[in-house]
Amino acid sequence: MAIFTLIGAAAGAAAGGAIAGAIGASVVTGAVVGAVGGAIIGNVVGNKVSAAQEAAAAATTQAEEQITTITEKQEEIIGVTEQVTGIQTEQIAVQQQIAEDRQQQERLAVRRQRRSAIREAQIVRARQRNIAQAAGAIGSAVSGGAASIGSQLSAALGYSTQQSGLSEEILQGQQKGMDLQSEINTLYGKANVLQTEANIAATRAGMYSSRAAGYTQQASNYMGLFTNVASTAFNFI
Repeated sequence: MAIFTLIGAAAGAAAGGAIAGAIGASVVTGAVVGAVGGAIIGNVVGNKVSAAQEAAAAATTQAEEQITTITEKQEEIIGVTEQVTGIQTEQIAVQQQIAEDRQQQERLAVRRQRRSAIREAQIVRARQRNIAQAAGAIGSAVSGGAASIGSQLSAALGYSTQQSGLSEEILQGQQKGMDLQSEINTLYGKANVLQTEANIAATRAGMYSSRAAGYTQQASNYMGLFTNVASTAFNFI
């Protein structure tokens, strides 16, 4: 910095002239020599201050870049979290459908048991009537028994079809639930990676901020030291 060179030259001239006068030498010569030496010292200090300030600015820029990275990663994490929430909502709906299908299976089983019990009771009553009737009614009993068997077979086939359809729906629902859980696990893994990257960026931001503070303090120390030396030199006047 030119200002440090000028101040150094002025302070050096003042100190050099005063010292030369004190020892009986040429004041002009002493002032010139002092000015040259002071200018050199001022230039060196100015360069060091400039270098420290530039390093502080560079470190600050790096810290800001890391902070930007942290913000971006956090936004990505929020997006992933929203995706997980949406999939979990879908997963809940699938689980509810599976539960409804199972309840429907149970209701069908109960209904079948009731119908079976009713048919068994009807068959028992029919047999009792047939036994009590005359031999001429045998043909009617056989016909009634065949109709009952046909009805039972039809009901069994309908029940089997319904149960098979529900079982297929449950199986598909369970597979979809596993697929959704796999997606959730993948997203959680992505979120963990993003969080790790954000943590690394936070560590770097802290490191660069510390560097910037250190360089700023270094520049301040150089300026303070130079100011003290210059003040001492001017005191010789």
